[in-house]
Amino acid sequence: MDDHRNEENQLTNENKYWKSLKRVKIATLLIAGIIVLALSLNFGVHATSTSQFCSSCHMMTPQALTWEVSSHSSVECKDCHVAPGIENLVDAKVGGLRELYHTVTDSYVAPIRMPSLIPDESCLRCHNMRTRDVSASGDILIDHQIHQEKEIKCVTCHDGVAHGKISEKRVTYKSDYDRWNTKVAERFMADKKYQRPNMEKCMDCHELRNAPLTCETCHSTEMLPDDHREERFKKGEHGLTASENLMYCESCHSYMSKKVIKEFQEKTHYEKYTQQDANEKKLTVKQYAKTNTFCIDCHSERPTSHKSATFFLKHGNNANKESENCFTCHDNSKFSESPVTKVTCATCHPSSHQREWKGKHPIPISNTQKFDETCLSCHVETTCTKCHTYGNRTEE
Repeated sequence: MDDHRNEENQLTNENKYWKSLKRVKIATLLIAGIIVLALSLNFGVHATSTSQFCSSCHMMTPQALTWEVSSHSSVECKDCHVAPGIENLVDAKVGGLRELYHTVTDSYVAPIRMPSLIPDESCLRCHNMRTRDVSASGDILIDHQIHQEKEIKCVTCHDGVAHGKISEKRVTYKSDYDRWNTKVAERFMADKKYQRPNMEKCMDCHELRNAPLTCETCHSTEMLPDDHREERFKKGEHGLTASENLMYCESCHSYMSKKVIKEFQEKTHYEKYTQQDANEKKLTVKQYAKTNTFCIDCHSERPTSHKSATFFLKHGNNANKESENCFTCHDNSKFSESPVTKVTCATCHPSSHQREWKGKHPIPISNTQKFDETCLSCHVETTCTKCHTYGNRTEE
């Protein structure tokens, strides 16, 4: 009886041993599997996070080449495009699987554009604004602290630093990939206006946010050219200078005007291709002085010649001789749009036409009809031009 029990106990102990051994083997295999999986995932994450992997795709050729010749060529793609944190890394890898699908099926959309802006956290990995000296060019002042307080994103100003905004230039369509090489990338990245914030962007942003627009806000000097400091320039020579290159004046004074000067607005692509003189500016210097509100401070001051006792007696003859000078400040029409003065010829000189004369005109004309060359088909020019100028403006 005792022998039988001993045999049963021995069998039970053997079964427990083999069961324990089996559990150890299973646990060992599971642990080994987890380690292999972890190593594989780590290797896979690392391998797919390198810039070499990003640039291996044919569709990323323009972005890869411009990055290689940029000031950020030593920075890995993931350091900019993936915000710090494991959660952001996981999101990026999940998004990468979708991108892989579109790449394999050739269903991606070109030009390639980022689904979201690069977060400030990525920039601050390298650029600690508390310790870094801002390397702005010339006399430009850039207070990054104020921009951070106003929650202005880094890429709002620095969006082209690594790729030169090539997607916006429309040179990264599928048919363009084979045309790209290092020389082409260098040529595009040499255009600094696409890498640095330009004045127009600064002014637009300041205007939208009601931020200061004065020169001293962003410049340590007055930005005043040397010839502008001369007394003779202020007393009339600036008009002659403007007549030679009005666009040069407009490059600065457009930002000082509270009124948009439509003649100098950028033409749309449609207008550029459909209008033969799309780039021709037809505004004269005197008209510009009456249109740009910056000119009011000086031009609204009554000239010395207007203060003499005999001015009113002689101004008619003077106007006949130098009417263009008068129209630098004044309008001929009683509906003056001049920001300089509301005093017009019609302020003192009533119309010689009868009321409602347009309705009684032998030839039908619109209520908005202005004096032009068609009037001279019947009327005498010397009579009409005593009061009228072409289109209520001096003839160009």
